[in-house]
Amino acid sequence: MTQQLIRFVEREARLLDAREFRAWHALFADDGCYWVPASKTHTDPARYVSLFYDEPVALQTRVQRLLHSEIHSQIPPSATVRVIGNYWIEPTTELGAEYRVESKFVMLEDRAATPRHVYGGTYTHYLKRSGDAWRIRMKRVDLTNCDQAFSTLTQPF
Repeated sequence: MTQQLIRFVEREARLLDAREFRAWHALFADDGCYWVPASKTHTDPARYVSLFYDEPVALQTRVQRLLHSEIHSQIPPSATVRVIGNYWIEPTTELGAEYRVESKFVMLEDRAATPRHVYGGTYTHYLKRSGDAWRIRMKRVDLTNCDQAFSTLTQPF
């Protein structure tokens, strides 16, 4: 089971690096969400400001924007590389999930004529089974520098 969950998280990263945003979106449960809080201490996205908080409709809109040929913040498109490791996996009933998979990551984002962006932090995936596939109930991304100012953030972490 552990290897299966690790492969799932790594597949998600590969899809994002390949800009396969529709396939990435398909990894989410119908009620799944994507959250990047503005502080590691935040526990409720409805009560605090977030860098990203995409419930199902907003997540679909994000994917549509990322795929749009004229998204100004992605001309030219970013090239990204994510490196993930240091996994911690445990069963959970939080958020209607079956497993909580925590991992550390570093993401590099390169775009022509702009400085390289380096992001790092912790992913927390809340995963649940749907038929014979795993789905993301919530993906939380805690950036190490979440409390700092950022230039345009368009790429999912």
